Amino acid sequence: MSDDLDDLARRIGRAVHAHRAARGESLGDVSRASGLSKTILARIERGDGNPSMETLWKISQALGVGLGALVAPEAAPRVSVLRAGEGEPVVGESGLSGLLLHADARARRSELFTWELPARTEQRSPPHLPGTEELLLCTAGAITVGPVGETVDLRPGDLARYAADVDHVYATGARAARTLNLMLYG
Repeated sequence: MSDDLDDLARRIGRAVHAHRAARGESLGDVSRASGLSKTILARIERGDGNPSMETLWKISQALGVGLGALVAPEAAPRVSVLRAGEGEPVVGESGLSGLLLHADARARRSELFTWELPARTEQRSPPHLPGTEELLLCTAGAITVGPVGETVDLRPGDLARYAADVDHVYATGARAARTLNLMLYG
């Protein structure tokens, strides 16, 4: 497949998975409702293959969404930045205070990491599973992160959210960096 078709297949996979997860349905549920095998659905969610319009129509009907919801360009930006001090204020009766940095109602598996990156480091990461996103909080130093060609620069306290189901990068300049990284698997 060409790069454009590969990108479309991955985008369709992310959309199918996101709509299925939003409904709280398993592959088996969608398989029964669409008349398609779980194997076919899993391949589509991984971004493999080239599903026909008929196949996509069956999936869209099973998910209760229009066909366009599966093939339309993604509406959300692939990268967002929350700068130090930004966020929704939260205050408790005890005097506890903080900022809500991220909230997502979708059910998903997640992992939390801390990273130490020496100065002049460039770590390239291949795509994770379809629908995977990363939230990366710079806690010290400076770092450039995000999908290749869509990177953002972060300083301590800055938070970036970006698609990690595409090639992405972590890079430092003359200064080392420390981060907190939350992996959200689709």
